[in-house]
Amino acid sequence: MHHSFNYMSLVADAVIIIVLVAFILSAFRDLARIGTGISRAWAVGRIAFIEAWHNRMWAIPIVWLVICLILGFTIVRGYTPGSEVRVYLTIFIRAQEIILLLYLGILACLSLPRERERKTLITTGSKPVTRLELLLGKIIGLGAAALVMLLAMMLCTWIFMKVVDHRIRSDAMAMYKTEKDHYDALARHVPPDFGLLYTAKHGVLQAQNYITGTLRIAGLISYLHNPPIRYMKGGSTEKVYFEFPSIPANVNYQPDFLFRFRLLPLGHPAKIHITAIQRDNPMLTEEATVKLNASGEAAWTPKHPFRFFSYTDPQTGKVFNPGPVVLRVSCPTFHVYLQIGDGTSLSNASCIVTGVNAAMLHQHGIDYILPKPTPIITGFKSNGWQEITGPGKTGRTPPEVASWEFAHLNPLNIPTDKGDKFTVHLICGVSKETNEAIPTWVALVAYSRDDPSNPVKMLQLHINEKRVTDVHLPRRLLDGSPLIINLSSIVHGHWLKIRTNSVRIMQKPSTFIGNLFKTELIVFCEVILLITIGVVSGTALGWPVALLTTLSCYVLGNLFHFVSELAKANGFELLNVVQMHRLQGVWYYQLGSFVSGVMVHVLEILVYLLPNFTRFSPLPYITASRNMPWLFLAQNIFAAIISIIPAIAFGYIVMRRRELS
Repeated sequence: MHHSFNYMSLVADAVIIIVLVAFILSAFRDLARIGTGISRAWAVGRIAFIEAWHNRMWAIPIVWLVICLILGFTIVRGYTPGSEVRVYLTIFIRAQEIILLLYLGILACLSLPRERERKTLITTGSKPVTRLELLLGKIIGLGAAALVMLLAMMLCTWIFMKVVDHRIRSDAMAMYKTEKDHYDALARHVPPDFGLLYTAKHGVLQAQNYITGTLRIAGLISYLHNPPIRYMKGGSTEKVYFEFPSIPANVNYQPDFLFRFRLLPLGHPAKIHITAIQRDNPMLTEEATVKLNASGEAAWTPKHPFRFFSYTDPQTGKVFNPGPVVLRVSCPTFHVYLQIGDGTSLSNASCIVTGVNAAMLHQHGIDYILPKPTPIITGFKSNGWQEITGPGKTGRTPPEVASWEFAHLNPLNIPTDKGDKFTVHLICGVSKETNEAIPTWVALVAYSRDDPSNPVKMLQLHINEKRVTDVHLPRRLLDGSPLIINLSSIVHGHWLKIRTNSVRIMQKPSTFIGNLFKTELIVFCEVILLITIGVVSGTALGWPVALLTTLSCYVLGNLFHFVSELAKANGFELLNVVQMHRLQGVWYYQLGSFVSGVMVHVLEILVYLLPNFTRFSPLPYITASRNMPWLFLAQNIFAAIISIIPAIAFGYIVMRRRELS
């Protein structure tokens, strides 16, 4: 299926180009003297900075710190060290964004209108200051105020987090010494936790550089094949997800979903529970339970095909496309395993769609669609974690397996120790249903996907709740093919709680202050962009309207993805294809469709004209104690610059010349 060209984005780009061309043509003299005008722009900026200082700018960091301390000491109770750090950093950084955007956005909107009301703009105009220098001066002055406040806030954040880190390291060292003393005195049979020693030495603030893989669950896994065969465990909470692209259908008949599983034991009767979901609208679903035959096959046809299949109206030629479809499949039958095929070809796909419209696929003679390769298997989900259980009580039922795949690894970027081994960190949660007094032990199997018959096995690793467990693997596993690391609990009644980053290939860590500085730079980019919008809004508007305009730009800039997806769907689809077909020709339906379509496209053009504030997201890296890549920082700085330049150009054009003449 081909994707339609986005004409609204093209219109927005054309408008921006026209504004830039008009700016260059009207401001070429001012641009020519910009080299000598920097000092005059800074003189205007210095006045703006002094005004911000007299407006109690110095009190903003104090108010911010008091709010953060109150929220921090109120909210952070009973958290693990890693979660405690995440909550504190989230509070401190989010509070910076909110307070600075609010305070400096208001100052930016007030700056020029207030000078216009006080007639001080005439005094400025009596000096040789151009419109461009005035705009740049206001932005530079308020930007300098933002930078000073951010530096003060960054220093306070660093000091506070270092105090928290010192306390966590002291507690970890005390716990490690206690465990070691008990182990040395034979009062404890389990060796002291190395994760405690690691935390005591390195703390929890280091910006970790690590590589994460793709997490999948496998109820049972066989390493004798390449790639290994995965099985979903019946009677468990495991689910397999098959994702299909847009599925074109004929008007006269509809496609079927065909399931083909190999069952263990062979011929065992089994059922599957199916949930079809629109990926772009997850509230539209349909469920069914079907029985597999002796060969493990079953076909299913949805009762509401218009929710999941794409149809072409034979009269108008309009395509009604609900988008990609996801099938969630589970097996409620106990004591059975379902083999999950990789789906890379028709012969090894566990689910396909048959009877599709081959003409719309542009593939003559092929009337089926394969899902995305390597369907996703998930386990029991709780609070953002997936959980896998250990073996059965008798040991006959094998444990569930969590599998991580690391592709495109560059051995040059992965450090090794003296024994030519690289480090992998395990950070897992533990949930105990039985055997509460027994420590949690896990089995780890690592192998290269091109050579699964030569794995590295560690059959007994001790895991503590959300603590770091170090594993050292030989460098031979980094042979260029994807690295697979499988993890399973070997204790009955012990569940492992895992995430995608629960298994990490470690690189050399970075300093916390460096990571914090990068975070503050992204906040500064967001703030300076809003300052620019506020100053430009005040060039031709009074301060109340300028404030409302700036707020609208910020809100729409944070709805960029929502509006884009809404425009792709041509608005909210409240009717299905049959109802819309019946209403074709009805005047009020046609009028309403036209008006709503125009409004959506106008809103889309506005969104493409305005800056995309969703780009500026500093929290995901620093709250996860992960080093922010320089490329991510450069992308944010570049996004701010390409948004600021058209805004300044527009402000220069709309600013009345007579105010400075």
